[in-house]
Amino acid sequence: MNWRILSFLMLFLLVCSCKINKTVNHDRVGKWVYKDTVNGIQYKSKGRYKKSIEIKTWRYYQNRKLVKTERYLNGICHIKTFDHKGNITSTGQSMMVEEQDGTHWYIIGEWTFFDPNGKVIGIKKYEKGELVSEIAM
Repeated sequence: MNWRILSFLMLFLLVCSCKINKTVNHDRVGKWVYKDTVNGIQYKSKGRYKKSIEIKTWRYYQNRKLVKTERYLNGICHIKTFDHKGNITSTGQSMMVEEQDGTHWYIIGEWTFFDPNGKVIGIKKYEKGELVSEIAM
């Protein structure tokens, strides 16, 4: 058998064996893709789970345009939002907190907001989801 054909068959089997939206012992694991259409707008999100907790980088799309990324690192989620042209509109962080009534994500720290040209137009500071200060530029 030709090595190219063998390589292609092995690659094909590898790609086909990767499942998305998989659960193991009621936990979401591996690659997940969510799709929905609301009022004619297509929404899609892609990312990975480990024991039902988001890991690595998640990407969110609206009508096939990237509108947000979330990068998970050591219990902190680093967030960037984008406008329809791909310009960054805001950056900030959120944090997962386990409480008696369940798990919650709170926006924390400094959030920076940008105009379409990349100029900073404001900074807001949050503690456990509550706005504590705001500076307009």
